[in-house]
Amino acid sequence: MNNSILRGWLPAAAIGLSALAATPALADTATLTPEILVTAGVAPKPTKEVASSYTIVTAEDIERFQYRTVVDALKQVPGLSVVQSGGAGTVTSVFARGANSNQTLVLLNGQPISDPSAPSGAFNFANLLLDNVERIEVVRGPQSALYGSQAIGGVINIVTKTGAGTPSSTLRLEAGTLGTLNTSGSSGGHVAGVDYFVSLSRQATDGNDITPSRYRFGAPEEKDGNENVSSSVQLGGKLNEALRANVFLQYDDARADTDEDSPGAGLASQGRTKQLSLNGSLAGTFADGRYQPRLTLAYTQYRRHDDNLPDSYSVTDSLANNEGKRFTVNVDNVVRLADWNDASFGAEYRHETFTANGYLSIPDPDPLYSYFSEAQSDASATSYAVYASDHMTFGEGFFVTVSGRFDAPKDFDNQATYTVAPGYYLAATDTKLTLSYGTSFKIPALYERYGFTNTSYGPYVGNPDLKPEKNTGWDIGLEQGILDGALRAGATWFQNRIKDGVVTIYTMSGSTSANADPFKTKGVEAFIEATPFDTLSLRADYTLTLVDAAQISPHLRRPRHLVNGTLGWDATDRLNLGTSLQWVGIYDDVRNGPPYGYRKSRPYTIVNLAGTYKLTESIQLTGKINNLLDRDYEPADGFQAAGIEALAGIAITF
Repeated sequence: MNNSILRGWLPAAAIGLSALAATPALADTATLTPEILVTAGVAPKPTKEVASSYTIVTAEDIERFQYRTVVDALKQVPGLSVVQSGGAGTVTSVFARGANSNQTLVLLNGQPISDPSAPSGAFNFANLLLDNVERIEVVRGPQSALYGSQAIGGVINIVTKTGAGTPSSTLRLEAGTLGTLNTSGSSGGHVAGVDYFVSLSRQATDGNDITPSRYRFGAPEEKDGNENVSSSVQLGGKLNEALRANVFLQYDDARADTDEDSPGAGLASQGRTKQLSLNGSLAGTFADGRYQPRLTLAYTQYRRHDDNLPDSYSVTDSLANNEGKRFTVNVDNVVRLADWNDASFGAEYRHETFTANGYLSIPDPDPLYSYFSEAQSDASATSYAVYASDHMTFGEGFFVTVSGRFDAPKDFDNQATYTVAPGYYLAATDTKLTLSYGTSFKIPALYERYGFTNTSYGPYVGNPDLKPEKNTGWDIGLEQGILDGALRAGATWFQNRIKDGVVTIYTMSGSTSANADPFKTKGVEAFIEATPFDTLSLRADYTLTLVDAAQISPHLRRPRHLVNGTLGWDATDRLNLGTSLQWVGIYDDVRNGPPYGYRKSRPYTIVNLAGTYKLTESIQLTGKINNLLDRDYEPADGFQAAGIEALAGIAITF
């Protein structure tokens, strides 16, 4: 880390550490089970009392299917379309329930981690590793009443591991056929009154050529590699019988060969992203647990550097530097009013900034046709919010959560959102019926309002007059257990009406952002899972997404049909096997080369196999085959995914 980076980050680190206190707004992960949902509100809730549609990717899932990145895990979540621009480390977007990719809020331990300098505010999932992750929670549908701006399609909350009990450490080494080499080390436990968990991971691959031959125009095939280094520290402990403090820090440094997304832009482009996430909280428990206040401070900083050097394919030379920062303060309170009634309320302060600079050069033998321009922009935004929620249970099985929030963002009208989510669980028949109705919004990204960039198509100029994006959505679901839970099935119908979605429009002089016509999304999320034996589990998910839009751009890359499946088998006491399958149906996409326009993508099927063998109590051998069928497919037009890949590894715990 160079001195300039240290100068930029040390003030924020001092703020977070002076709180000393800082846990995310979560329960200790040591107490979390699949029957508890953290992202249901300020306080975790039993899943049987949650009416919102959700999915939990557990630590067991991560281990069994050997997910190495958050992208791997999210591909198996119903209601999500995960679009990766090629191989490992390339830009990855997630579309939840047909909403735009920038309309899903992403949290790390309950705190927002999107890049304030990102062009649309969409989170890039490419660089999140899983070595320090305990679980991933996905709550679908409008959630702004709990989390504010951006929670239109849903919320994805990544929960990291905490230490507990006797200290132990794990070292992992994994190698693969695409020049892949993954290494990691972690240690966690409880020492002298302090819970700790530390991790250091590196994933690297030579990768594949992410540009298909039809867009290389004779240029030779080349490897597009990726290297990602991630480190994290989490410390926590009791200050006294009533107060607990925690601090969490994560630093990621990722590099990727990206290949630009249009002919003439070059095949020699590279990107580097450095991310710092720091948060801390001081949590109290008073009045025999009936009052639980918490103060949380969080800081996020991104530094992105993208360059495109001239090559045999293109003479274009470009450079872009972006920096985004966010500082957030939350004051939360949970009050147990009665055995059947838990209330929560709180307030939030958020400040975001972004700066960007760079240049674009397109030389030509004739100076009259040469092009060179520089671009620089910066902006900041502040917002305040207050919120409240009440969770009530009645009788044996009826429950309801009512939430409301009032946001006061700078330069925009105040935004009021709410959610009403009742449900009923009948234990005698293992039947759960849920309903959720709510509103949500998203403030346009700073870049969309104030950004300026020169491109080969002309300058992009932000639009400060953009209106907030808004959504009204609802869903209704039924879940039924059969044979004492050995078989379970369910289905949820959802609908959203999104207005003033922000899109890029092109003019004679360049491009800008504008609010689009309203569009609607609706569909079904259905599943069936079976556990015929204690050693065998199967699950299949089907998602139908229908988008009704006057403009084509808001509903690109949302497949109408999506099927996911997993199978887990404990073959012996030592051997565990996992299989995952994904079938992606046809969806609209934009051609990234001539002939320009729109096209229908080809459906594709991806099958992955994973196995773990416990050689001794402290040594595990792992093996995995990605894309077993060696399918040739493009998640997005012009971005080719990797073919078959085999990996083998070893993990030692001591």
